[in-house]
Amino acid sequence: MSSFDLSNCRFAFLDLETTGLSPWFGDRICEVGIVLTEGKRIRETFQTLVNPQRPLSLGAASTSGLTDAMLADAPLFAVVAPKVQAMLSDSVVVCHNAQFDLQFLDSEFRRLGSQIEIPNLIDTLRIAREHFDFASNTLTNIATEFGIQNPEAHRALSDAITGKNVFFALMESLRPMRPLEEFIGIYNSPAWPNEGIRLPVAWNEALTSGKRLWITYVDKNGERTQRAITPLQVIGLADYIYLRAWCHLRNDERSFRLDRVLEMWPET
Repeated sequence: MSSFDLSNCRFAFLDLETTGLSPWFGDRICEVGIVLTEGKRIRETFQTLVNPQRPLSLGAASTSGLTDAMLADAPLFAVVAPKVQAMLSDSVVVCHNAQFDLQFLDSEFRRLGSQIEIPNLIDTLRIAREHFDFASNTLTNIATEFGIQNPEAHRALSDAITGKNVFFALMESLRPMRPLEEFIGIYNSPAWPNEGIRLPVAWNEALTSGKRLWITYVDKNGERTQRAITPLQVIGLADYIYLRAWCHLRNDERSFRLDRVLEMWPET
């Protein structure tokens, strides 16, 4: 592999917002944010809403603040795909929890009878997990640890800019130890279910923490409740991803559709 110079390398910092948690169950991209840089210098930014041709899940809408009405007149992904591909080409693509976002990108290009190839990929989540000891490895928490502001968290362009700032903060901390090329890998298209269900960082951390979780949940009848649960297993069923858990409100084992969880936080 050729040598990459942190000061003048072409980076494409990517973040996506999606209608839910899994393209394998039909969820799609609803917002794209890309920041193109030469080293730290921003050369171009790109942000667009995308009409996903399906409703937002309750959980996604709660997280991003987007609504179906906001997306109704947005372009289809087919319209923005050439711009996305052009910005990511010949760049080192940087994402936080890269496999989660890129499975959606891969799915969208496959719908168009094409593929997205990313030979140079950096996952800042992987860097954080392997070389740091943050209390949480969510993008929001790492940004806070470095004093980086993110006024519109969970919107694509704001998170892409935050991802850029987090990446350079991580690299500055590691610069005496590791050359840039050691963090670069190749994106391989995911094949369900070889590597299991991929979830956002906050969910992964909550499910492996061993702590009880508090969730705000909307059931199939639209009833909203707040309850404490003890997670047991994440499973993909015929229609979506479910969390099998012990529900302390009902004092019984229950299954919760993850896209109906509006809020989630570990018990302190």
